[in-house]
Formats: sequence, C-alpha cells, structure tokens
Amino acid sequence: MARSIAFEDLATVVYVWVDDWYQAHVADGRQGQAGAKPRCSDSEVITLLLLMDFLPFPGETQFLGFVRANHLSLFPHLLSQSQFNRRARQLWPWVEALRRHWAEVLGTTRAAPCLLDTKPLPVVGCTRDKSRSDFAATAAYGVCVSRNLN
Repeated sequence: MARSIAFEDLATVVYVWVDDWYQAHVADGRQGQAGAKPRCSDSEVITLLLLMDFLPFPGETQFLGFVRANHLSLFPHLLSQSQFNRRARQLWPWVEALRRHWAEVLGTTRAAPCLLDTKPLPVVGCTRDKSRSDFAATAAYGVCVSRNLN
C-alpha cells in the first residue's frame, strides 16, 4: 500500500528547494523595493503557491484555510487572503521561472510534452429523477374547493 508524504515534510522540502533557488536567482533583484519588509517571505508565498498544485483543494481560499487551521506553525506569518493574492500576482513571474528551472533540472524539457490537469472538475452529478416520488402510492390530494377535490 502506497503512503503519501506528510504535509509537514512536503512543505519543508519544497520550501528548502524554493528558498535555495530564490536566493540564487531572485533575491538581489527584489532587495530595493519600497516599503516595510514583509513578515511573510517571498519564499514562503512561492512555497504555498506550489503546494497548492500538490493537494486536491478546489481553490486558494480552501487551501489557505487548511494551512491556517492545521499547519500555522509552518507559516507563522501567514497573510490574509487579500494580501496573499496581491503577493501571488507580484511573484507569479518567478513562480513560472522556478517551474521552468525545475523542469530543466529534472530533464523533462527533452521529453515529448504531456499536459496534465491537476485540478479535477465535476462533469456529471447524480440526482434523483424528478418524475419519481417515494410517496406516489400513498399521497393523495387534499380538499380543494375550487377544483372540487375531496
């Protein structure tokens, strides 16, 4: 029986890889930005963005709620939803650059491309037929004076 890796271990491994790459490729270019230094690092935000691809949550809100409820010790300065979305938009070019770098390192750029959808979409929903009723044999009309039903 295959076992999956614990979330804490996965988050730690991804964070180490992200932070090493970030310090080598991006950190110098982001040092001179105006404003106070953010409490949640860019590496943490990128890590969360990448972890969302590995876990089956329907959206960012549910994923951040899961992290906030169960693993806040891993990300003690987790941003609010609005702040996270803003930072995610700012960091998106670096997230894509990191994904391309990992693809090169893993050697997948030499292979034929294969596209996978990581987010399942519901296609068919099962519902009861509207013409069937559990009470069809026992139910009867009540009294209706205008229709002469007794």
